[in-house]
Amino acid sequence: MKVSIVVASDITEAAQVQRLLATAGIDSSLEPVETEGAAIASDGPCRVLVAADQQESAIAALQAEAEDDGADDGW
Repeated sequence: MKVSIVVASDITEAAQVQRLLATAGIDSSLEPVETEGAAIASDGPCRVLVAADQQESAIAALQAEAEDDGADDGW
């Protein structure tokens, strides 16, 4: 089962999150916010999904990155 860990404002932000997760060894996928099961549009918000058993690790990786950057992007 996949769970949403963050809603990205657009595909560019979602891709950045996916790269960060991949660096941490976590597989992820995208899902548009508007219509579940639809193809990812080139713009608009989308969810970043990970396997349920990797949820805690994924959130920790995002939080660690935000702390390293000194930014709070809401992840």
